[in-house]
Amino acid sequence: MFPSTVSIYPTREDLLISLSTLLRGSVYERLRWTFKLYDVNGDGCISRGELSEIVIAVHELMGRRAHQVEDDRKAREQIDRVFRKLDLNQDGVITIEEFMESCLKDDVITRSLQMFDAKIAKNP
Repeated sequence: MFPSTVSIYPTREDLLISLSTLLRGSVYERLRWTFKLYDVNGDGCISRGELSEIVIAVHELMGRRAHQVEDDRKAREQIDRVFRKLDLNQDGVITIEEFMESCLKDDVITRSLQMFDAKIAKNP
C-alpha cells in the first residue's frame, strides 16, 4: 500500500500518494490501491485470512470488537461470499487479475469508486 515505507507507519509522502490515488486516480488505479490494501503480506495474492483481517478491521472501525466479528456468523458468510466471488479459478487465493476482473464487472463497486469523481467535480 505504501511502497517506500519499511515501517508500519506511512510517511507523509506515502500518505499523500495514497490520497491522491483515491481522490484523483482512475478506477484501475483505485482498484490496484485497494488490492494492495487487502494484500496484507504483500505477496501479490489475497488469502481468505487477509480478507478476514480487513473485514474485521472495518467492523472494528465501525465500533464492533474483533471477537464479536469473528464469532459473527453473518460476517463469516460475507467473507466467504466475497472470497468465492473474487477467487475466479477457486484456487484459494485472489490474484490482482481476478480482483480487477471481478470488481470491474460489479456495477456497485465501479459506481462507488466513481463517487469520488462526482464529489471532486462539485468541490473544485
